[in-house]
Amino acid sequence: MLAQAHARAEMLHRVVDLRLGDAQHLNFPDASFDTVVATLSLCSIPDDRAAVAEMARVLRPGGRLVLLDHVASSVRPVRAVQRLLDPLLVRFEGDHLLREPEAAVRAAGLVTDELTRFKWGIVLRLTAHKPIPDKPSSPDAAIS
Repeated sequence: MLAQAHARAEMLHRVVDLRLGDAQHLNFPDASFDTVVATLSLCSIPDDRAAVAEMARVLRPGGRLVLLDHVASSVRPVRAVQRLLDPLLVRFEGDHLLREPEAAVRAAGLVTDELTRFKWGIVLRLTAHKPIPDKPSSPDAAIS
């Protein structure tokens, strides 16, 4: 896939830095990105919570996370079918059908801005941001 991405970037005359890595252990410093985008990938990462925690770590304060993935359906009959299929797909394809990334996003300390489900609740689009820590007040502000 990296070769295809490099070829596409060359065709578009774009300078890109493409790397092979582990989403659960990103090789970037803390707070190094304004935006992190993950599309149709959390379902195949062994530890999706660790991956989301890493995404949060590399986001700068105020930075934005954009996720699109197939997830555990919010529609009960569909979710029941997913529960039946999940063990097979995890075993043979490494594809988890019952993930709930919104919980991982909250656990990572990110604030959800938008969450939309479609396609029988199977597809989730989520945007979130990393909060900006409160600025310490100046010494003069305490004296009034």
